[in-house]
Amino acid sequence: MKSTFRQAAFAGLGLPLAYSLIEPHLLKVRHFDVHLPGLPPEAENWRLVQISDLHYSAIGGAKLLRQAIEWSNQLNPDAVLLTGDYVSRRDSYASFTGARLWARPIMDYAAEMAKVLSGLQSRLGVFAVAGNHDHSKGRCDAIEDLLNQAGIINLRNRHTLLDGILPLTGLDDLRGGRPLVRQALKGIEPATPQIILSHNPRLMLELHYRNALILSGHTHGGQVHLPFTNFRVRPRDVAQTPFLRGWYRQSPAQLYVSSGLGSVHFPMRFRCPPEMVVFTLRG
Repeated sequence: MKSTFRQAAFAGLGLPLAYSLIEPHLLKVRHFDVHLPGLPPEAENWRLVQISDLHYSAIGGAKLLRQAIEWSNQLNPDAVLLTGDYVSRRDSYASFTGARLWARPIMDYAAEMAKVLSGLQSRLGVFAVAGNHDHSKGRCDAIEDLLNQAGIINLRNRHTLLDGILPLTGLDDLRGGRPLVRQALKGIEPATPQIILSHNPRLMLELHYRNALILSGHTHGGQVHLPFTNFRVRPRDVAQTPFLRGWYRQSPAQLYVSSGLGSVHFPMRFRCPPEMVVFTLRG
C-alpha cells in the first residue's frame, strides 16, 4: 500500500514537472480583432504581429524564435512589433541551472538573436523597443545597433507614421530605462487612433486617456501557474498591479500584455505557454 502511494505521489509530481519542461516549446498563436474608433479606412484589416520577451540566452530561445519568425512570415503582416527583453541578464539564471557558470557573454547571444530576427518580413517594417534586460550593464545601445543592422527600426522614445497614416510610438523601459512619454507622443492628439509599444505594462497608467492599442510584455504571463494557488513568477515592479497577461481596458485605451516567447530564471512554463500575437485592426 505504501509503495503504491509513493508511486502515485511520484507520478502526481513528476508528470507536471516533465510537462513544465515541454511547454516552453509549445508556441501558441493568438488572434484578436482590435477596434480603434476613427481608424483610417486605409488601415482597415491591417495585420500586426507582436513578438515579446525573446530571452535569447543560455537556457533557450533559438528554436522557438525561428518558429515564430516562420509563422509570422506566413501571415504576411503589415508590421511586426517587438516589445523588448531580447536577451537575459546573467544574474537572471536560477543558480540550480548552472547557467551562470557556462553561459557565454550576453552580447554573443544578442548577435545571434539579431541575425535570426533579420529573417522577419513585413510590408511596413519591423519595429522595436527595449526591455529591462536589454538595459543591463549599459548594453542597450549596442543591442539596438545589432537590431538596426538586422533591418529593425528602433522606436525608443519616438514615433513614426505607419504608411503615413497611423501613429506608432515606442517608449523606453520603465524599469531599466527612461520613458520620455511627452517627447515620444508630441504632436499626436489623444483622440487619434494610435499604437504604443511599451515593454512594461505599468505605463498604461499614464496612457489610459489615449485612443490607443498599447502592446506590452515583461510579465511572461506569470510563466508558472500552479493549480489551486495564486503562485505566479511575477516581476517585482508589477506585483502590486493587475497586469499579468491578456487584455486590460481603461477607456479609451486598450492594453495587451503578452506572455512572450522565452523564459527567465529557469527553462520552465506551466499552464502559460509561449505566444505570438496577431492583431487585426478594425474601424
